[in-house]
Amino acid sequence: MSFLAVLYSIIIYYYQGNISNDTSSGIVDLPVDAILSNYDFIIVGGGSAGAVLANRLTEVEHWSVLLIEAGGHETVQSGVPLLAINQQLSEMDWKYKTESHDTACLAMDEKRCRWSRGKVLGGSSVLNNMLYARGNPIDYENWLEQGNPGWGYNDVLRYFKKSEDNKDSFLAHTPYHSNGGYLTVSKAPANTSLAEAFMAAGREMGYDVHDINGKRQMGFMLPQGTIKNGSRCSTAKAFLKPARLRRNLHVTLNTLVTRIYINPVTKITTGVELIKNNTKYYVRAEKEVLLSAGPINSPQLLMLSGIGPESHLAEMDIPIISNLAVGKNLQDQIGLGGLTFLTNREVSLTHNRMQNVDTAFKYASMREGLLTIMGGIEGIAFINSKHGNLSEEQPDIGLNLVSGSTVTGLGEFKTWKAHGLKEVFYDSMYKSILHKDVWSAIPILLKPKSQGEILLRSANPFDYPKISPNYLTDQEDVDTLVRGIKFVLEMSYTASLREFDSRLHDVSFPSCQTLPKHSDVYWECMVRHYTVSMHNPVGTAKMGPEGDKTAVVDPQLQVYGVYGLRVVDASVMPTPVAANNNQAPVIMIAEKAADLIKATWRTFLNLEMIIAETGYFRF
Repeated sequence: MSFLAVLYSIIIYYYQGNISNDTSSGIVDLPVDAILSNYDFIIVGGGSAGAVLANRLTEVEHWSVLLIEAGGHETVQSGVPLLAINQQLSEMDWKYKTESHDTACLAMDEKRCRWSRGKVLGGSSVLNNMLYARGNPIDYENWLEQGNPGWGYNDVLRYFKKSEDNKDSFLAHTPYHSNGGYLTVSKAPANTSLAEAFMAAGREMGYDVHDINGKRQMGFMLPQGTIKNGSRCSTAKAFLKPARLRRNLHVTLNTLVTRIYINPVTKITTGVELIKNNTKYYVRAEKEVLLSAGPINSPQLLMLSGIGPESHLAEMDIPIISNLAVGKNLQDQIGLGGLTFLTNREVSLTHNRMQNVDTAFKYASMREGLLTIMGGIEGIAFINSKHGNLSEEQPDIGLNLVSGSTVTGLGEFKTWKAHGLKEVFYDSMYKSILHKDVWSAIPILLKPKSQGEILLRSANPFDYPKISPNYLTDQEDVDTLVRGIKFVLEMSYTASLREFDSRLHDVSFPSCQTLPKHSDVYWECMVRHYTVSMHNPVGTAKMGPEGDKTAVVDPQLQVYGVYGLRVVDASVMPTPVAANNNQAPVIMIAEKAADLIKATWRTFLNLEMIIAETGYFRF
């Protein structure tokens, strides 16, 4: 870590008490000898979904809950919104990489894209850009039409609202938002002059500037995010901190679950095997095991436990419990990195503006200033790229509008390194603009047609699984991204952005130099080289009706063919929603899952409460 990064951490740590105690969850790691032999519910994964489940299930005082997290606590630095990219490749990141591609990620080391996933209490909500976007109502209606009752837009809206504590008083009083929930949602306290220029450019392009989580999604917006008092509001802070004193909640950190135990005859889930401090333990689940380890680790653990494609498990020499399409249906949103524009104004998030003591002290003492900008993103937009169709209510491209570029970052850690870009490409394309004022836009493919899969590398739970997203194998994905790039280029010529003398950083990628510049094939070459995952994988334990052979869980999120096992995370999404899937939508899924679980056990719950009140033995 550079001297300046260390300086930031020290200053922030020194001043954190001057604001509110919002820098950690306050959760205590349970010592090994204090872990009980059995719990009512065992939650595997303390991320965006697991933290919500732990809070909601321990609302029932007579239920005991064990939350197991493979990582540790988030750091003070991870709370600084602008430093989101710096958390990637840290100890809080699983540091996954895809398998080598022939169709995408061609400019990355070994042609492998990086997949950042949270290995920390709070999960990927500790690493992401904090953007709060729910997706399009049509997305959820499509889930419903695919045979998933209870998952239409009107069904899920109340769960979005249940979590939310929206600090925009106007939005909070609309039918689409609320306040008083655990999850703080607000705008960043600061922005640069580029933020309003992005909004004005959107208007010039014919789009409204409005609440993209409200009645209509299509349009532009100054982003809201999971940010509280100028600091990241992870799910650990939002949901676990209020529950930390509940006696029925136990949390164990730096603990890896290596297997789910399922009786091969009765198909009843009995508990989990876990490893902590290099020692193996077995913990029994009296009611259910809830798998919230995310769209990579959840399918990996299912397959290690005998739930998955029969032929693949046979190849791994794992006895089959239930033959299901685990790991299939993998879909991930991607974008083009490095689409950068120079400006003649001193407005963007350059190094000298970020890396100085005044900026650090302003943030540390008041939680204000440039460091509160969420990952440098100052505008978000959802557009339909086909023929500029403003009447079409379902977008196919999202835009992250950034007051910086692939060269932005604190100290020696820059965005291009987090992307895994080869240094030779950086040197030829971007090194020359390192200290210049720039802005950039990432066109995001919201509805990929290309599908991949997660496979075991071996039966060893410590071996990372094979991640094969098969990016850009469907030409329609390429065509959509190219249209998104053209939209950004057109937007750069609006009067609002021309005021900043915006001009494309027009240096050809080494591998694309022989192609006609700015042609469709040129942009396709760029997309296939500088492919960036938006870290929103979904679908690897698909939710669907019983007759759907590709489904892994039913609409109650229960795994087909076994009892007492549910998956509650982005794995269950049949298709991605038009948003950053692993934030607001995953929290919604966990909120709904908690109610489904309570409904399942309501009869037993009433008996337990009666027994507890009358003093008889526990049910």
